[in-house]
Parts: sequence; structure tokens; C-alpha cells
Amino acid sequence: MSSIRAQIEAVRQAMADRPRGLLRHVERVVREALLLARSWDLDPDRVELAAWGHDLFRAHPPEEQLRLARGLGLALEPDDERAPIVLHGPIAAAVLRERYGVGDADVLEAIASHTLGLERMSLLAKVILIADKVEAAKRRRDWPMRLIREAAHRDLDLALLCWADWKWVEERTHGWEHHAQHWRARRAWVAEHHLDRASPPRVSDAELEEFAAGFLTGSE
Repeated sequence: MSSIRAQIEAVRQAMADRPRGLLRHVERVVREALLLARSWDLDPDRVELAAWGHDLFRAHPPEEQLRLARGLGLALEPDDERAPIVLHGPIAAAVLRERYGVGDADVLEAIASHTLGLERMSLLAKVILIADKVEAAKRRRDWPMRLIREAAHRDLDLALLCWADWKWVEERTHGWEHHAQHWRARRAWVAEHHLDRASPPRVSDAELEEFAAGFLTGSE
């Protein structure tokens, strides 16, 4: 298996043949992803590989993306057939695994899931998804991305939720159809957020009332 730096260079060379606008976008995503990698203590090489690879097939026409997805044996949902552009991440992940020798599961997950998200995502996958959404050109176009970028350096899960809510509003405002996988992921993110896993165990109302009664009695 080739080294990760050799893999990065191979993917960079492949990206050089893509449309100039797409290449510039990927370069901006690489920058954002490496900044987030620093904040979250991630291996910069793994992050860079995922960032360079995430849009390798973004410019392919819809019919070509469907053909590639079927040829690679990817499982397709009805929403994929309706909007094949969402397949460019899974296609890139499959190609990087089969043709470029990339075996890092987190890198491949990050590439495959960067458009729609997953119910459970690695830290690296969260970084790539957010970096793709908050790169400089998108921040200029959509001001909420500036706030989401700031949040991502403090709380990646909060940034994901804010992005998902923004996406929901955009889809409703413009009458765009949503993808079932994104909404499965969004529901999972919302549910996990409300579990308050980092908070102390919840004290029951009865225990609080008992404590309050004793406290008040003792203070008289």
C-alpha cells in the first residue's frame, strides 16, 4: 500500500484535471479542514487526503454518476436516482479504495458522507462535512456559514445541527426536495443533542422536592 503522502499527491494530480472552479473549491476546503484538524487534534495528513478526495467526481454529469455508482456496486436509494449528484462522495470513496489503495475507514467515510451526513460520524467525517460547507466562497454567499464556521472550532456537533437546520430552511424556502439519508442523519443528531450525555445525571422531581423541603426547614 502506498504511503498517505503518495496517496494525497495522486489525488491532487487527478483533481488538477477537473474544472478550475471545482479545483479552487477543493483547495479552500483543504485549508478549512486543516484549520479544524488543528482545533480537534486530528492527523493533518488523513484530513488532507479526505479533503482532496471529497469532490473528485463532483463535476461528472448525473448520468455518468449513476453509471459509475452502479458499476461500483453501490446501493442506491430512490432519492439517489432522482438527484445523482449526491453520489459523488460515495463514488469517490469507492474509487479511492479500489484504485488508489486508500484503506483508512475514517477517510473513506468522510469522503462518502460529506454531502448528506450519517447518523453516526467519526470526528474526521464531521470535519470534512463542515469544511466543505464553510469554505470562504460559501461564507461570502451564505452569511450563516460564517457563524457555523466559528461554532465548529468549539463544538462540531453544534455546527452540524446548525448546518442541518439551515439546509432545512433552504429546502423549504426554495421548494427543494430533501434526501432521506440526510433526514435520517439529522434526526439522529437532534436526538443525540437532546440526550445531554455530558451533563450530570438528571435528578428526579421527587428528589428535588425532598431536598428543597429539608433545605427550607433547616434554614428556618
